[in-house]
Amino acid sequence: MITNVFRTNWFTGGRIALVAALTVAVSDSAYGQNGSVGVAYPASGITIDGKLDDWPEGLQKYPIARIEDGDQPSGEADLKAHFRIAYHPDERVLYVAVEVRDDSSVLDGPGEPIWNAQDGCELFLDSNHATGGSHIVQHCRYGNQGRFVGPPEESPKSKTVAVVRSDDRIVYEWRVDLGGESKADRAIGFDISVADKDKDGSFSWAAWGSGTQKASVSGRCGEILLLSPGTRFGEITGKVEWEASSPSALPSRVRIQSTRSPSLWLGAVVDPNGAFKASNIPAGPYSIYAVDSSDLRVETKTHVDVLVEADRSTAADILRITPVPWPGLIGDEGVLKNAGALNTADFDRFMQAYVDYYKIPGLSVAVIKDSKVVHHRGFGVKNASTKEPVAADTVFEAASMTKPVFAYTVLRLVDRGVLKLDTPLYTYLPYEDIAYDDRYKLITARMALTHRTGFPNWRSGKLDIKFTPGTEVSYSGEGFVYLGKVVEHLTGKKLVDLCREEVFEPLGIANASLVYNNDDVARLTATGHDGTSPLPKSKDEQPNVAASLHISADQYAKFLIAVLQGKGLSESSAKEMLRPQVEVKDQPRSAWGLGISIDKSPIGTSYGHGGRNTGFTSQSIMFEKHGFGYVFLVNNDDARKINNVLNAYLIAGKAGLENTKPIHKAIQVAPGIFDAYVGRYQHGPGEILTITRDGDRLMAQATGNSKSELYPESETVFFLNPVADTTVTFVKDGKGKVTHIVVHDNGSDTKAKRLDSDPKTSEDRKD
Repeated sequence: MITNVFRTNWFTGGRIALVAALTVAVSDSAYGQNGSVGVAYPASGITIDGKLDDWPEGLQKYPIARIEDGDQPSGEADLKAHFRIAYHPDERVLYVAVEVRDDSSVLDGPGEPIWNAQDGCELFLDSNHATGGSHIVQHCRYGNQGRFVGPPEESPKSKTVAVVRSDDRIVYEWRVDLGGESKADRAIGFDISVADKDKDGSFSWAAWGSGTQKASVSGRCGEILLLSPGTRFGEITGKVEWEASSPSALPSRVRIQSTRSPSLWLGAVVDPNGAFKASNIPAGPYSIYAVDSSDLRVETKTHVDVLVEADRSTAADILRITPVPWPGLIGDEGVLKNAGALNTADFDRFMQAYVDYYKIPGLSVAVIKDSKVVHHRGFGVKNASTKEPVAADTVFEAASMTKPVFAYTVLRLVDRGVLKLDTPLYTYLPYEDIAYDDRYKLITARMALTHRTGFPNWRSGKLDIKFTPGTEVSYSGEGFVYLGKVVEHLTGKKLVDLCREEVFEPLGIANASLVYNNDDVARLTATGHDGTSPLPKSKDEQPNVAASLHISADQYAKFLIAVLQGKGLSESSAKEMLRPQVEVKDQPRSAWGLGISIDKSPIGTSYGHGGRNTGFTSQSIMFEKHGFGYVFLVNNDDARKINNVLNAYLIAGKAGLENTKPIHKAIQVAPGIFDAYVGRYQHGPGEILTITRDGDRLMAQATGNSKSELYPESETVFFLNPVADTTVTFVKDGKGKVTHIVVHDNGSDTKAKRLDSDPKTSEDRKD
């Protein structure tokens, strides 16, 4: 599944790194939920007809009122929604009744239905609700059409929905198969959203629980407790502390788990001082555990027990926790600098330790020495649910590591005179998507391969040009897509066939494809994960020359070695691909060759690329002078952590390690100060950073991405992730008004000007 959130080369620039940070900052909550909790009781005799007259009386109505995307409704007539919920334990089904008030209805538009093009309703379900994370299925009703996202074995046949529209009222009545057990005293992951497209073009996306992209991030769903009639409730309060004094931030969540029925558990948020509170807990005995993440590992077997009494608040004992020890195993010098052979047993021990420490589901890695692949192996599992192990030939999505492969293909065609690097692409093939802007006629193949087209990374709606092509550098997959269309037109061949004929077959690369539906690739491909939660696999049949390569680490290493040796290219093209064409802004030691990243360090010049798709991240690097490097692919979003330790172990030694321990600690501030920060900030061409307040939380949302929480380490400086060197500083003028923010990311600072002329203060708020 490729999304514009993740199609980035995550190590190549502050703006791109910020987008990645905004995304990953949320992912580590995958083992808790978003804080919304509801209750379902048994019901029978419900017919799915949209009438709702056979539903039990007295069920609570839960509001669907969080506007997580789009426009704020103008009032209740514009959009107001709620749902009721029940379950049938014998039939193992969940019933959901959604009632929407909407004074302007837009149903099916042209083409395939999409989430923001018409009215709709989406239901997100995690019926397994595993403590280590589990997959989400998504049932959708877009206008008059249905859609399902999830494993094939949980097909749309597992649900029934009736939709009734009358004047300004819409009813969605769902019956969804829970699978497995649906007995009382258990919890499931659940959320629901309503999309409101109006005839004036406005659009609002409202959800029950906080967060977007709920189908791919389980921590953004709420929880429904399946209970028996007559259940009584109590409240738990408690506190988390380090066993020994520590400057590290505390875990952000705890898990409260019934000891009588372990499948009944829910998460609670821990504030910066370690305090937590959970209401509406069914009476009974519970154990409380800290929820760790790949950023903050803690011993999770430690717990405290508490007995929740009905209609009372119970204070639990202090939960004192200890960190999981850092694995170490990294020497003063990188092992590839040694004259002897790689000690593969030591390497495997090192790799397994960090796969375990960072909770990586699966990894494919290849080590390059003397310009040869000297070792390659798979670690972990292809799918956390099936536990099928990663093998040496397991295929992963390589994401943006596709770009050098396509660049190599283009240069092969340049060598044969099929096209020229500096001829405007429109002379080969006009581009209807951007024909309204004549500046696109300046775009050449060289500009596309060096991110100078002016296109955004990925369009959000209509394709546009952010700056005159050739005048600036801004990472863009759209430029590669246009060049791919040109190449197809000039050769009369499909991109899948071109890459096979120009790259894979000549270089002897096996089990690689630009599409998933190749039989061998499909059989070997790992499943992407959010943390340790499996994600549904996107099976797009259309290739994307910027992001859709499927390959194993050793086969990609074979390609990278060939590029640095100039195999298959003329001498001039081989040199041109590896020549620094343009510098990366704010990173003077980094540049773009033709489709490939170039970085200078005290060790020498390295070449490669990184990649990030939903549920997959990757990295490749090779030093031409030394003939050593590595390639790895992982099936979750934590490649940056692996790259840090792998680069240190193999090449840079301990001195090359980036920080691996929490460097930020949240403090308690008065939420009223957040009002002055709310607004929109211009963070780059076509990229707006929107700051909003959600109760006592400050949220950040980059263009095309979901919201992430900003945590205060002072009244003006906020961070996204306790171990990442990424902060947002709000800067005020002499009158105390915020004029801009400074985004600090890994040593680089970028200024983002505020677009709102007169931000409201807390005194101005009326709500």
